[in-house]
Amino acid sequence: MTKPEAFNVLRGEDGGEDGGELVVVADFAATGRQAATFHDLVKLLDTTHTVWETAPVPWGQEAGMTGADQAERWLDGIRGSGLKVRALLGFCGGGIYAGIMADRIAQWQDRPRLVLFDPGFAERRMLTEHVEGFYRRLAKAFTEEQLAAGRRRVAEASAAPGALELADRLGALFHEELRPAIVRAGWSERAADDGADLVNGYLHWLAGAVDLDPRPAWRAADVLNSATPGIGLHIIPEGERPAMFGTTRFFDVPHGDLLRTAEVAEAADALLAGSARPRADAQK
Repeated sequence: MTKPEAFNVLRGEDGGEDGGELVVVADFAATGRQAATFHDLVKLLDTTHTVWETAPVPWGQEAGMTGADQAERWLDGIRGSGLKVRALLGFCGGGIYAGIMADRIAQWQDRPRLVLFDPGFAERRMLTEHVEGFYRRLAKAFTEEQLAAGRRRVAEASAAPGALELADRLGALFHEELRPAIVRAGWSERAADDGADLVNGYLHWLAGAVDLDPRPAWRAADVLNSATPGIGLHIIPEGERPAMFGTTRFFDVPHGDLLRTAEVAEAADALLAGSARPRADAQK
């Protein structure tokens, strides 16, 4: 099998003894972040299924791509592989894309299992908050006047009519103002370029998710949630969870460690094997 263009292969080159079955994990694949990734989780899994991770749209090609366009790029790769999809796993906003793909894949094969880790909806405000966070962290690389002007430009960008337009404006602002600040803070030109491209890609990935509705697929999903307040199930009223998700389970670990915790990997393995669902007394 040729390497899939729209994915990173995390485990296996073919289906092997599992009859060509595939597990697709959805997240914004970026190196260097503090929160654990699916790379960490896969190292802990016993499953021998092939595991592919959704890869971002190549840098510079994000503009104008809706969330549906991004999902279709991955779906094309899945269809072309000829592999049966056993399950989709989604982390945070990746759970939105995983849900959308699960519904589409169910049109040509049995519905794959859907497992969500700290699921959440994407909102426009998250784009501006992401960029504002860089202004705070790089404040020493600006004069007070520059910092005030940058914050005004972020506020002006927030008037964009749609999430994709907002991502375009904020991505351009990052390249124009925050990229030079990264260099002033001591990074190399190459590292600053890579960082700006990465942020631009993330903004467009997040913006695409804003206009997607994963709730129909989420009704059959198994949710594994961290203990961090304000994340995943913690922001959804307890009484609404049974109608929104299939099963739910909480783990006494912080959000950043969810995908590197052995107990979480054990629960995911059980779900991938199609055996044990979370116990009733584990649901909250």
